[in-house]
Amino acid sequence: MMEKEKAMKLCSKVADEVSKIYAGGALPLQQLREVVMLLNAELAALRAEMETTGFGSEQEEIDFFKLVKPKIRCWLLYAADRFAIDLAFPVAVKSKQMDYYLKELDYVQRSLQRFPLHYAYFRQGMTEVDRVYFLRGSQGDVPTGQTGDDPEFSTPCDYLWAKFMAGGQVIEYLMGKIDILEKGMEVRNDDVAVVVTKPVVVPLRWTGEKVHLIELCYALFFSGQIDNGKLGVMEFFAKVGAFFEIDLGIPKRGFEDLKSRKRLSRTHFLEVLQKGLEEKFDAADEYRPGSRF
Repeated sequence: MMEKEKAMKLCSKVADEVSKIYAGGALPLQQLREVVMLLNAELAALRAEMETTGFGSEQEEIDFFKLVKPKIRCWLLYAADRFAIDLAFPVAVKSKQMDYYLKELDYVQRSLQRFPLHYAYFRQGMTEVDRVYFLRGSQGDVPTGQTGDDPEFSTPCDYLWAKFMAGGQVIEYLMGKIDILEKGMEVRNDDVAVVVTKPVVVPLRWTGEKVHLIELCYALFFSGQIDNGKLGVMEFFAKVGAFFEIDLGIPKRGFEDLKSRKRLSRTHFLEVLQKGLEEKFDAADEYRPGSRF
């Protein structure tokens, strides 16, 4: 059978591939299908290698059915549980969402305690009865496998260990969702969270001369600082005017007025802003608390 280090790398690779599936943005059903296809293929390949090479010792067989196979199979159980959770999630009833996740969390935690002795053995990393739990053909009275499991590719407890691992992953998933809700954000089945409790934006009043705001708007618009320069000039002026509660008129006319200035510089207001800012910088540099100079 494959070396232990190689087996652990395989488990990490499978976990990474599963994570990529869930990060891909597909709908929950498609995610479930992709995970099932991936894991069935990995388990089939794992069985084929086991049949080809066999095990060099009892300990190698124990490690395979205690550490390797469950770490791959657990993603199948996780995917099924996650899909069921997402499917029943009350999307349209925000008042029930936190309660839903808390109840699911309680259910998963209680389900792990259905086998208290085995779960304690799993959590504490015990090894005393590994030969009973993780050797094929074991005669120990531990009816914890899944009905229908192939006896040549399963032991009394490898399925239960996969279930324990999946339960821990589901708990992490639910805790993540609960954390999102506690932060005042919205949970969606596509795993995209958006802020629900947006701050109220109160418009400000422009109390300076209109021409100054027009000059500032054109400086921002032509520099491409807003929406990467993709916003149209009419839309940009309309939004700025609405925010500052002032009618900026037709942008083209305002631009012509700036360009045709005779008495003042065409960038007079920007120069005033620059001068004022430079003076504040200079004043801050000169102020040295505790200095006698």
